[in-house]
Amino acid sequence: MIEKLYVVGLTGPTGSGKSEVSRVLTEHGIPVIDTDMIARKVVGPGTDCLKELVRAFSDEILNPDGTLNRRELANRAFSSPEKSSLLNSITHPYIIERTKSILMNMEQAHEQVAVIDAPLLFESGMDSVCDITVAVVAPFEERLQRILKRDKGLDEKQARSRMTAQNPEQYYKERATVVINGGGDLDRLREQACRLAQDIREWAHG
Repeated sequence: MIEKLYVVGLTGPTGSGKSEVSRVLTEHGIPVIDTDMIARKVVGPGTDCLKELVRAFSDEILNPDGTLNRRELANRAFSSPEKSSLLNSITHPYIIERTKSILMNMEQAHEQVAVIDAPLLFESGMDSVCDITVAVVAPFEERLQRILKRDKGLDEKQARSRMTAQNPEQYYKERATVVINGGGDLDRLREQACRLAQDIREWAHG
């Protein structure tokens, strides 16, 4: 149980600006747990999670050296909502277990606050360990342009496929305690993130 540590869940669809908010929080000295990084570790060569993925999606998702071919897995997993759900059902338990372990270590180290940066915060059920949740949202077409600019190897069809595999903006608005508009100017988004950092400190001490 995480009792003394104030936990904030940060989420939002791809291209919304969530990563920028996370970066600002880190700059303000707030510890951020990046579940994308955890997701990369739990599928390392020889891990139980990778073995399950191979059973589900075939060994064609492996590179010759036994590492995960992320692009091939993405092509298969994002080809339908059912396959996306299958991917999540395999990886989420491993990611949640590792995240909870990190939170417990932070609590034992007497940290006062932690932010879980999780794209699938609600879908995975990880919001259950959070004291408060924050969602960053932005218009679909604006997010699309950001993704195409960010992920150079991705064409528009692939980008749209990944976006539609996620829940719509309203999904996040209905579930999050706090909603940040990540559309428009980057400086404006950073200003909102700075205010969020101040709010988190106040919430943790409240």
